[in-house]
Amino acid sequence: MEAHDLTIGGVSVRYFTGGEVLNAEEPVRYLAPHEDALLAGNARVRRVVFRPLPSSPLVALYLHWSEAASLTELDARVAAGTTTEEDFHDAVTGQTLTRRCRGCGARFSILYAVEFPGFSRDRPRRLQEHDHITHCPACGTGWTAYVLEIIRRLDG
Repeated sequence: MEAHDLTIGGVSVRYFTGGEVLNAEEPVRYLAPHEDALLAGNARVRRVVFRPLPSSPLVALYLHWSEAASLTELDARVAAGTTTEEDFHDAVTGQTLTRRCRGCGARFSILYAVEFPGFSRDRPRRLQEHDHITHCPACGTGWTAYVLEIIRRLDG
């Protein structure tokens, strides 16, 4: 499959299906190639790029679902041009970053919840209903951040 242009919450995005290489004709901000390659095959993640403002550079975001909501079926609807807003009702957007546990010092590459203009009107509901990782997987120390996914451990 190939990437598809669609509108989510009134925002034009380029949607990349599961496993698809994220190719863009210009640089994409917030895109970490190694983490992106790992997330490309994640059953709970789909990737989009968009322009927050007409003159701004492209930005990468990851659509994350708490449960693998048959994203292969979503990919098929995207390809057929039959998606609705309901298809994205349970998604939360994230970006990759590095997090160090304050308890044990372990470092992780994570997917962290961030704003997306298309989800702004119901972001509190999305975050409240979405599962997130609340504790360090290495030591169990509580985390206050909205960690959606641990991509990989960076040490040890």
